[in-house]
Amino acid sequence: MGRLALTVVDTAAIQDYVFSSNNLKQNVGASELVHRVTHEWVYEGLTEVGLTNIILEKKEIVVNAEFINDLQIERDGLVSELVYAGGGNAVILFCCLEKAKEFAGRLTRRALLEAPGLQVVVKHGEFDWQNDPLSKKVREVIGKLSAKKADRPVSAPLLGLGVTADCQFTGLPAVCIEAKEERRISAAVRAKLKAFDGAHSRLLKLLTLDDGKERYRIPKEFDDFGLARGRSSYIAVAHADGNGIGSRVNAIAEQYPEPGDNRPYILAMRRFSNSVNEAGEKALKATVDCLKGSIVESDGAKKVAGIVELKENYLPFRPIVFGGDDTTFVCEGRLGLTLAQKYLSILSGQPLSDNGRPLSARAGVAVVKAHYPFAGAYRLAEELAQSAKKYIKEMERESGESEVSAMDWHFAVGGLLRPLDLIRRQDYTVDNRTINMRPVRLGGVKGTDWQAWDFFAFMVGEFKKDQWSSRKNKLKGLQDALRRGKEAVEQLRLIYQLPLLPAVPGNDASARNGYVDRRCTCYDVLEALEFFVPLEVADHANNVAEV
Repeated sequence: MGRLALTVVDTAAIQDYVFSSNNLKQNVGASELVHRVTHEWVYEGLTEVGLTNIILEKKEIVVNAEFINDLQIERDGLVSELVYAGGGNAVILFCCLEKAKEFAGRLTRRALLEAPGLQVVVKHGEFDWQNDPLSKKVREVIGKLSAKKADRPVSAPLLGLGVTADCQFTGLPAVCIEAKEERRISAAVRAKLKAFDGAHSRLLKLLTLDDGKERYRIPKEFDDFGLARGRSSYIAVAHADGNGIGSRVNAIAEQYPEPGDNRPYILAMRRFSNSVNEAGEKALKATVDCLKGSIVESDGAKKVAGIVELKENYLPFRPIVFGGDDTTFVCEGRLGLTLAQKYLSILSGQPLSDNGRPLSARAGVAVVKAHYPFAGAYRLAEELAQSAKKYIKEMERESGESEVSAMDWHFAVGGLLRPLDLIRRQDYTVDNRTINMRPVRLGGVKGTDWQAWDFFAFMVGEFKKDQWSSRKNKLKGLQDALRRGKEAVEQLRLIYQLPLLPAVPGNDASARNGYVDRRCTCYDVLEALEFFVPLEVADHANNVAEV
């Protein structure tokens, strides 16, 4: 056997590509194009180049691929073998470098034509099956690809000539008029809108909502969330990501360090990639099922938990990025925290194929006004997820606990978004006191660690009881007193004969003054009262179908 070629396909600058618009169809369509360039287009390109190890199955406009594990490039005369596609990239073996370059040419040409503006990065490396460990070569080529992404030339698109009209979304040269809205759109916007139907079909196929009785729909526009005057005018952007996936991939590689381990390594990576993807899909489906199960009839309308009214049977929830451990969804603002927690808790309970240990994850939730720039909302959600990741690392270092999942959030009710570290320093640090309890880990209180979701949700429930909910002015006064410190809280309670605050287990003083040491226990809770709708399964059979 001659020298093989190892090819890795990836994308760059996808956040700007996907989230640069406040048009939901463009966001979803852009995400779909990113997915296709490392999945469907890879599958189709491999079959065009020659004999490969996958079989394509196309239903309507959704393309799936089935691995044939019995077909092996070192034995069966294949032109190519897809090792795995997941985690945002595709890893492929070719019989020679020439075929790898032919495939790369086909793929990048298609991306230029069908996904203008999407940056695709491809890296090749030659490889000797008999003498080189594939696990080492994959890490080497991925490392070189990462360096290539960092050093790639900055894209500078031609902004048009004197006779061109500009796109009303991007400012780039317009290539056509959008038929429905009669707006000028660029080639990139046209491609994203064209990809929307395929993305919608892929989502509906995953969720399998049709049981023939009730008919709910998935939003296609932000207006479908029912964000009208007199209702909530906030959306939540949630970004969730798995913890330590790269470390687990490296651990798999270390188990197969020799050339004789190449085939077992391929099979192990396929199993791991599939298990990560299945974990994400199960979590997404279960989250939607929970949302459906919480819908009740109230005052002649369907409402989530009897509070969030549905518009024309649209579920107030829309995944934008999904597949694998990386998920971004948008939902009605009051559902952001509970839906993110539900998704995270289900994702975290899924065992992966490498060692059976469950996946741990983090999430960030940005609640913003409905028409705030979507790119800014996503950046904040990503920062919040990074904050949760930092908190997880601190917990693991201090307590030795593993498989910790956590989440962080922010309510940008003022409309102005600043960097998260600046927000926390300016708004949540007063006289060396920290007035926010978040990030919180999933689960309940453990020993002296009370920064936990279950305790946060319990406190929200306590403050929604009559003894507090009927005294809204006093709640506002309590929020101000918490910023001033322990003494101010105790004075306020004494003057107005307010009840004890929810106590941190093992710390009775927190019920009197709202603090444990120099950290406030319930400022976050008071902030969240208007943005927290618990998802409780209704006591009737909910039968849901998709339109």
